Amino acid sequence: MSRTTALTHVLVGRWRTRSSSRRSRVELGDFGRHASSLDQNEVSVYDALVRRLLRPRLATLAGPGLVLGVDAEPGWTDVLPSAADVKVLLATGRFGRELGAAATVDWVVLDRCLQRLPELTIALEEVVGRLKPGAALITLFTGIARAEPGGRRPLWSVAPYAARRLHEERRELERVEVEQYGNVTLALAWIYRLPADDLTERELGTVDPAYPVLVGVTASRRGRRG
Repeated sequence: MSRTTALTHVLVGRWRTRSSSRRSRVELGDFGRHASSLDQNEVSVYDALVRRLLRPRLATLAGPGLVLGVDAEPGWTDVLPSAADVKVLLATGRFGRELGAAATVDWVVLDRCLQRLPELTIALEEVVGRLKPGAALITLFTGIARAEPGGRRPLWSVAPYAARRLHEERRELERVEVEQYGNVTLALAWIYRLPADDLTERELGTVDPAYPVLVGVTASRRGRRG
């Protein structure tokens, strides 16, 4: 046996030893399911992440506000100040009828409703045009889609940079900030409809830019509140 052949056998033996010692069994747990499992009484990953986004902004949401979204009773609204006067409206079509309340409130939250419309830009312009000067706007998107019933099915998954550009192009808006929440664990939990209660604070708080489960944009209409 030549010296080169002998050296090759030694290296292969070492590789096999190290490779076999690293083998481990992946425990899929709930991620190994073949069907979604979220019950109505359980907190979704999306609602848990929206709460994390809104908690530092509760002072902004203390006045009268409007929530316009895909749910008649969003699961995250319990984080809002208890004394706040909040109107929660289900977005229908271009939601032109629902925007009448936007001119009388201090803040508006758009909860995933823009993603169901073919023209996000036009829809956002209509909302911004109804805001009174100084009113706050919080727009919520999902960056990762999941199977939904026909009426709730999104047309778009919105990336953070696209969400920023969409708002910064509206000249009536100022102080545009974008945040994202999500990681591979949260993305799978969102798709599988696994409850957030089974996840740790570390899992909920870790942000991986490649998995934007929630994309939140905060901004305000130029001008001072009257």
